[in-house]
This record gives sequence, structure tokens and C-alpha cells, in this order.
Amino acid sequence: MTEENIYLSIIIPFLNEEKRFDKTIKQILEYTSHQKFKTQVILADSHSTDHSLEIARKYAKQFEHIEYTEPKDSRKGKGQAIQDGILASRGKYLIFMDADSSTKISEITKLLPYLDEYQIIMGSRYIKSPRPYHPNYFMALFHGLKSLFEVLIFGHSKDYTAKGKQGRLRQFISRGGNLAFSVLLNQSYVDQRCGFKLYKTSVAQFIASLQVVYGFGFDTEYLAIAQKYKFKTIEIPVEWNDVAEGATVDPVKDSINSFKDIFKVQWNIISGKYNKKNARRKIDALFEEVIIK
Repeated sequence: MTEENIYLSIIIPFLNEEKRFDKTIKQILEYTSHQKFKTQVILADSHSTDHSLEIARKYAKQFEHIEYTEPKDSRKGKGQAIQDGILASRGKYLIFMDADSSTKISEITKLLPYLDEYQIIMGSRYIKSPRPYHPNYFMALFHGLKSLFEVLIFGHSKDYTAKGKQGRLRQFISRGGNLAFSVLLNQSYVDQRCGFKLYKTSVAQFIASLQVVYGFGFDTEYLAIAQKYKFKTIEIPVEWNDVAEGATVDPVKDSINSFKDIFKVQWNIISGKYNKKNARRKIDALFEEVIIK
């Protein structure tokens, strides 16, 4: 595929998704076939051991605008697949979404109108109207505690807008994690972990180039870097369905690992890993494009 006039790169990270992969890719093909702008679809593998990678290769052979990435080193996790996809993106903008299509690609129509004003547009399952991001520690703490108590009392947060309510445990983990981000990283995002995010590609590549967290905690790191560099961000409500069948995620294990990543990110902030000096040293040209301009 040539790089000329690619407007949007669509990244789908996957790990052992052979049971659900075909359906999602066909939805993507249906969407891209009706767009006036040029698209690039990147199927990003994360050390799959089933037939998922073979499916990705099959589609890449059949369709010019589909390609795939596979890990070349010891990095493992969703964050590794996302990083590979971002660094391979050639569109002006990019979006990444889950392989189970819990949020369908058609929901991007709700995000696209904000591209002129914002550099990061996040899908959210916990708001009813667009929410521009402003750090507000005490308000985030209040809402985090409120959501957590609602899960304990009612079984779910009253702010939860998704179709098909998650079980009490998954809601507790989700809202508890969100509260931890607020307390430990001073993040005021309502829904850090919704897997449907649209970026200006240069900004995403800037962040991915500084990335050192490769598990599910990568989102925590991305948003910590975004907050440090004051990238304009907004959360937009999207339709999300809890697709449990065929899931490869262990919510308890992955959440524990993500919690550990919070401290890793916190240490990286304290030790200056994300500061301008290190960023300029690692990605000088991209630093000039994103930060200076």
C-alpha cells in the first residue's frame, strides 16, 4: 500500500482471537468499503498460539489496505501489539479498537467531529455527553469513590451506559482501577480502559516511542504521558457491548498486573523517563513536530 492520502489507520490488537476475529474484520471491511477517505487496517498480533495470525495473513493477502504485524522480540501484551500497530501507521489519524468489536467501528462517527480541536478522542462507557479533559484531582476522587460505592450497593455504577451490564466483580475492578489512577497518578479520566481511542497519528507515535509498559497497563502510561505534555483530550460516549464469549482476558489477573503498572508509570514520572530531554534524545524529529509546532 502506498502512503499517499491515507486518512485513517485502524489498529486491531489480537491474542488468540480465532473464534471472534473473522466477524470483526468483516465489520471493518464493510465500514472501509463505504468511506470516501483512504484507510489502512493493521491487524497487530501479540504472540498468538492459535490460528489468529493465519487469519490475519489471509486477509492481508486478499485486501490491499489490510496488513498485519507480529512481535519481533520478547515484549508481550496488548500494549506491545498497540505499539507495533501505531509505529506501522501511515494515516493522518489512527484508532485502535478491541478484536471482539465490543465497540463497533461505526461508532467512530461520534469521535471524528472532534479531530480539529483535540489530539486524543477517547470512547467512554461512563458518560452521557462529551467531556473535555481537565485535571481535577478532588472531583475525580469524589466521582471515583461514588462509582465504587454504587457498585458495592447496586452491582454496577449508575454512570455505566454500556449495553449488557458487567458482573459486580468486573465493575468493581473497573471502578476500583479508575479510582487508583486518580489517587496515584492524578488522572481525572472517567474511563481510561475503554479500548476505543482515536489519536492524531504523530501524537500517538510520540507517546508510543516513550512506551515501556506492554501489558494492559499501557493505557495508564499513554494517558500519563498525554497529561504530562498537555495533549488536548476529550472523552465521548460510545455504545459498548460486553462480549464475554470467547474472551481471552482474565479480569482478576490482568487487573493485578495493571495495578502493578501504575507504580511503574509513577516511578517513570518521578525518575524523568518521560521528560523532554529523554523524549528529544529518543525521537528528535517527532519531538520537533509534536512539541515544538
